[in-house]
Amino acid sequence: MTANDIWPYFISPLIGLLAGSFPTAYIISKSVVDIDPRKFGSGSVSTRNTIRAAGLWPWGAITFSVDVVKGMVAAAIVEYLIAPFGAAVHREYYVILTAFFAVIGHCWMPYLKFKGGKGLGTYVGLLFYFYWPTAFFWVIMLFLLIRISGFSGIGAVWAAAFITPFWYLIDLFVPTPNPFTFGLPAAFWPHEYFADGLGWQFILLYALGSMVILLIRHLPEYRRIRRGEAQAWKSLKTSEMLK
Repeated sequence: MTANDIWPYFISPLIGLLAGSFPTAYIISKSVVDIDPRKFGSGSVSTRNTIRAAGLWPWGAITFSVDVVKGMVAAAIVEYLIAPFGAAVHREYYVILTAFFAVIGHCWMPYLKFKGGKGLGTYVGLLFYFYWPTAFFWVIMLFLLIRISGFSGIGAVWAAAFITPFWYLIDLFVPTPNPFTFGLPAAFWPHEYFADGLGWQFILLYALGSMVILLIRHLPEYRRIRRGEAQAWKSLKTSEMLK
């Protein structure tokens, strides 16, 4: 391993952390309604808290969109601008580290004294980046499990748990992609490194790791559920679910 192979291991997670830490909800809430989301609602720097403060449209939608895209941008920067400097065999590790630290950055933002969101927007954006069907699979599982359990936190973590073995199935059955499919760049379709035995790496380094991060960020909600203080979604009206 040469110096060119090693330095991206340090810069890649830093790029992911800084991009994931971009405090979208804080900037929008403070700019639009002069509310610090850390001191309002759930105290989370998240889309849902932005909706509580400033409304769903357009501010909540903008917050969610930016939070989804910021991890994807970080992963693309590393994959196409940083990783080529290292050996090809290390490329997937650089990108996985970037993705994992983008989720961490969203949950614990250095810009805001390590306060942050729940990680869901950035997490699902990176699922879409690596292989878009997994994002839709996760969303379907999320709403199904929320309906079954009645709580968003339980649905989010269990959906992430179910997506973990799905990555292994992708590794087994998805063929090496072409650079372009239906005119879309390869970033929106299976990357070529899905064909080189990446399943276990995703399970250990991204899918499982991100699931643990989501679990940690949702522990306060689990405690409220256990104390009987959380209100189940099935008892709420549709207009109240995002509040």
